[in-house]
Amino acid sequence: MIVSGEGTKGGPFSRRFVGNATAAAKSLEARSSYAVEPGTGQLAVYFALSNTGASAATFTITSNQYRGDGPWTYSVPAGGTVSDFFNVAAYTHGWYDFMITTDSDPSWMRRFVGHLETGQPSITG
Repeated sequence: MIVSGEGTKGGPFSRRFVGNATAAAKSLEARSSYAVEPGTGQLAVYFALSNTGASAATFTITSNQYRGDGPWTYSVPAGGTVSDFFNVAAYTHGWYDFMITTDSDPSWMRRFVGHLETGQPSITG
């Protein structure tokens, strides 16, 4: 499923959800939000990686564009959630393109693409 839209402060975005609802990763989810990051005072993209399953799961976040570092790997315990953020307004002019996968199911993937509006001019990469 692909979802696209225009957020109020979040700017344009696209979300892609891939996977089989009956496969091993049915108990896994990745959600995105945005908020001001206290360290920079600028907007950041936050990810919450959730695992409602009975055993630990490993998620990997990969930047498809705009960043040259990563990937970032997170172990999420059974019944747990791990959160992290990426300072896209401070370091990539508000643009982001992240893909999240899991080692539990190679067909499961979430992709988050968009721009956080800051009122400043920006150029996509």
